[in-house]
Amino acid sequence: MPKPKGTTGSTKMKILSVICFNQECGNESYGYNIWLDLKQSFFMYMNDNDIRNVYHHLNDLCRLGYLKRDKTEEESGKCLYHLTNTGLTVRPRFDIYLEAFKQRKSEG
Repeated sequence: MPKPKGTTGSTKMKILSVICFNQECGNESYGYNIWLDLKQSFFMYMNDNDIRNVYHHLNDLCRLGYLKRDKTEEESGKCLYHLTNTGLTVRPRFDIYLEAFKQRKSEG
């Protein structure tokens, strides 16, 4: 049974952990590289068509106020995502995924 729209389950927490990691390392977070990290580190959204699901989660996270979207490259249309202060308040919920992500990045 699907969760109600706008809930924050484990997938959204994993996305927040990826963006938090990137921010801490000074790297950009945009839809495609978030999807790649989910695929490579969390073994989810393995099908190339699944990238659209990541964008749905990103839109939900923006609506919830956890993320801010910046369209910085007009030519490419790339949107960068950043954690907001509100997003940082849920860090205790995504910290477990952040630690797992850091571990996998250090192994890879």
